[in-house]
Amino acid sequence: MTNIDTRELRNAFGSFMTGVTVVTAVSDSGEKVGFTANSFTSVSVNPPLLLVCPANNLSSFDIFNTCQHFAVNILAEDQQDISNTFASAKGDRFEGISWHSDEHGCPVIDDTVAHFSCTTFSNSPAGDHILLVGQVNDFAANEKLGLGYAKGGYFSLGMEHRAEELTHSLDGVVGSIIEFDNKVLLSKTDKGYTLPQVDIRSEQGSQKSIRLFLESQGLDCEVGSVYSVYENLDAQKFTTYYRANALNEKAGGLGEYIDIDKISDLKFVSSDIQSMLQRFVLEKQNGVFRLYVGDNQTGEIH
Repeated sequence: MTNIDTRELRNAFGSFMTGVTVVTAVSDSGEKVGFTANSFTSVSVNPPLLLVCPANNLSSFDIFNTCQHFAVNILAEDQQDISNTFASAKGDRFEGISWHSDEHGCPVIDDTVAHFSCTTFSNSPAGDHILLVGQVNDFAANEKLGLGYAKGGYFSLGMEHRAEELTHSLDGVVGSIIEFDNKVLLSKTDKGYTLPQVDIRSEQGSQKSIRLFLESQGLDCEVGSVYSVYENLDAQKFTTYYRANALNEKAGGLGEYIDIDKISDLKFVSSDIQSMLQRFVLEKQNGVFRLYVGDNQTGEIH
């Protein structure tokens, strides 16, 4: 049997973009349980079947392994906090979350994209998980956009599309917060540290401009989601920053990779970059990244 690096395998699995769900059930004694899962798929329309995969080490595994009914809640793009709660929190995960019970007592989370109330159709062991197939008894869906997940981070198609539309209509500067091994690529100047950036070429748009610039500097990066879009009132230019992941620690003459936990102690060339990176450090710790839209003094975080 070929030796497989389980960490690398997990990372490879994580490169597949998925939605985010919370699977819920209730025990015979009335205990309500739930866990965050992106291992969810439709199976059949006739009969209506879906599949989730609870892990054997799940604290509520015994309940899901023996349940007769369960529910699957597809989270909306503004429900990252609910995903984090059911992925990591202990105690009563339903406290402070708006929900109601379906006809079998399984918690259905309010304001989701969709939910499915299921009767257990089959349950099969599969390595360190079980394959829990549910037959859909009832469901509801709406036109909201769902919360996405890939490579260890959330994304929102709605905000991505709106941000992309905005950046394609603007001339200005585009930069990137480039991560590698819990470090960020920063360039030191006489006025402080700054981020890699380049003028946007109108015929290319912001994302292609920064991607081609980084490639020209010898960096091997995957440019991801928009992180900040704002008007720099001092420079009278629109500025866009993307998050990106480097595949190695080559800096390409653009500076050096500095540990994220040291960023808060650094001086930056401007208050907007300093504020953005302070937000980035905090959001990196929380695992929830948001989009800033406004100017270099005031704006909104979505």
